[in-house]
Amino acid sequence: MSPACLPLVFLLLLERTSRAHFPEESGPISIALDDYVKQYAVFVGNGLGRFAGQDGGAERLHIQRMLTINRTLFIGERDNLYRISLESATAGEMRYHRKMTWRSNKHDINICHMKGKHEAECRNFIKVLLLRNDNVLFVCGTNAFNPVCSDYSMDYLEPMGDNISGMARCPYDPKHANVGLFTGGMLFTATVTDFLAIDAVIYRSLGDSPTLRTVKHDSKWFKEPYFVHTVEWKNHVYFFFREIAMEFNYLEKMVVSRVARVCKNDMGGSQRVLEKQWTSFLKARLNCSVPGDSHFYFNVIQSVTDILEIEGRPMVLAVFSTPTNSIPGSAVCAYDMAQIASVFEGRFREQKSPESIWTPVPEELVPKPRPGCCAAPGMQHNSSSLFPDEILNFVKTHPLMDESVPSLGNAPWIIRSVARYQLRKIVVDNAAGPGRNYTVVFLGSDSGTVLKFLIRANLSASSSPARASSHSLLLEEFETYPSDKCGKDATGERKLLSMELDKATGSLLLAFPPCVVRAPVARCHQHSTCMKNCLASNDPYCGWTPEGSCIFVERNTRLAFEQDIGGIKTSYLGDCEVQFLEI
Repeated sequence: MSPACLPLVFLLLLERTSRAHFPEESGPISIALDDYVKQYAVFVGNGLGRFAGQDGGAERLHIQRMLTINRTLFIGERDNLYRISLESATAGEMRYHRKMTWRSNKHDINICHMKGKHEAECRNFIKVLLLRNDNVLFVCGTNAFNPVCSDYSMDYLEPMGDNISGMARCPYDPKHANVGLFTGGMLFTATVTDFLAIDAVIYRSLGDSPTLRTVKHDSKWFKEPYFVHTVEWKNHVYFFFREIAMEFNYLEKMVVSRVARVCKNDMGGSQRVLEKQWTSFLKARLNCSVPGDSHFYFNVIQSVTDILEIEGRPMVLAVFSTPTNSIPGSAVCAYDMAQIASVFEGRFREQKSPESIWTPVPEELVPKPRPGCCAAPGMQHNSSSLFPDEILNFVKTHPLMDESVPSLGNAPWIIRSVARYQLRKIVVDNAAGPGRNYTVVFLGSDSGTVLKFLIRANLSASSSPARASSHSLLLEEFETYPSDKCGKDATGERKLLSMELDKATGSLLLAFPPCVVRAPVARCHQHSTCMKNCLASNDPYCGWTPEGSCIFVERNTRLAFEQDIGGIKTSYLGDCEVQFLEI
């Protein structure tokens, strides 16, 4: 099939599946006025006593990472790390209270130039920013394509100990993706380990356990992965990523989304097989698709939440998009952690020869104890290094599970297939509103437009994951990029890098390359003195007061207010007069 035919095929497929299964995509109840974005607090590199606009020819920021810990925001950019108190942000700006400058030395810069890199690339871009323990940050930078890491105190950003190599912990190139977390004193990372970015790795280091990595240059383990997120759950660390699917090698470079896991207590294999490598690495496909005669897949994972508890179930929500050669579209799917774990107890998939298709491995051919399991006291082999070669060889050649991980309800919770942009980031407030009894999902587009959804999930404990259901309501659409403060819409400057929720102040923190923006989760004042509009907004953050105004309702407030999240109280109310609001 020629590439020119692909768009038509996808359009026909979408038309066929949408007739019965694609939910109708209504517009937002409210679209925020453009002037609101001018009032958002912004960080552009200013310190105490220096105000936005007074920097003259100061260098623009090149933000890479953002981390919130309690009421403190840390921002890692090119050559600098900032510490900002979220308690003291003024209406129009945020200012740093501590700044640590960490530049590459001349020797590393000269070698970087010798390898053909430009001046702008031969800098120290902060790509790893993790909480190591209660008062220590673990920070890594690209260091002119020679990555290094170090510990820093959270309070004063002072170095604690010597630098260590950033290889396999931090990418060489700031454009490459990486994820990581600390657990039990061990650092789990996923990135590329070399200058040319051809050796992708999931890596464990530091702590008391031996250093482990994935098998090198084995396309069954990884094929051009792009790492998105990592979480820990029970005995495992899970990694979410996308890659080229080797099981669909009859299609040209088909990208699919994956979840992989490793045991926290993995000690590596024997001296003969998988020495200093994972014995527990397994991966499975994530299925985010619209069911029908032919499933319509959202194959490209973009962002994943940390583990949330919604109606008592631990789960993650993830944003997916369609490939670039398809019709544009985005979807949000939810995954129960217990169901993810159960897929790793299912069948393995194998390819018996390079020319054959991938098929399930018959259960009688799977060795015992089960490959990929975590060794534990009381087992015949209480350490992975004692596993028989038969098990280790099976794990080495069979990392892929046969079954895909289904989304809760076997369908996306949110679909946007007709939007003018694709969605890239997700943040979820699973305790929204004054009673903390609503779930609100914020989705950030590639250019900083945010969509706010109210989710009504039916996940009763007696229901199976397949029977779970949800209903989404698009509450609001609002812009977040203030070009008057962050700069005009130059190429790449409006790219949304990350998004976090600051529940204490009811705001979103959004990182763009030149700035961090602090936007409120709701603009209740937009409904001003119109009771009908306030109640009809269905917004858990907004309430109507007896005094006749629409206000942001604080958590656990004792103020009297009225809401209509169910949408049944507004029919008797008259229409509002047209009002011109002062923002």
